[in-house]
Amino acid sequence: MIKLPYNGKLFTIKELSELSGITPAALRDRLRRGYSVEQAIKIATIHESVEQFSEASCWEDWLGMSINDLHKIYWKWSIQHGYSALQKQGFSRQLISKYPMLKTVPTKRGDKCYRIIRLK
Repeated sequence: MIKLPYNGKLFTIKELSELSGITPAALRDRLRRGYSVEQAIKIATIHESVEQFSEASCWEDWLGMSINDLHKIYWKWSIQHGYSALQKQGFSRQLISKYPMLKTVPTKRGDKCYRIIRLK
């Protein structure tokens, strides 16, 4: 049984999985791709922040809102709840993958800003 260092202690994959909430398979995959234990766990926390934010709010409220404004709300929410926040592009991708009925479209202002609309 392999033990990995994390926060000055040694843990098995199963123990790290229970500690971080990441499945053992996902944790192994990240470690095989060259992430350190700390990085593998941090990535999960960042992605979890989008998941938790989307569950705490209602996606229908996002319709017509700019990605910039929604990302600012998400960023503040993440800080208040102790999560690391994704940058705007990663945040947008995570939302669209979680809610495939949504998509972003450029605003008509030509300022390279995007807003969320619902697919029909």
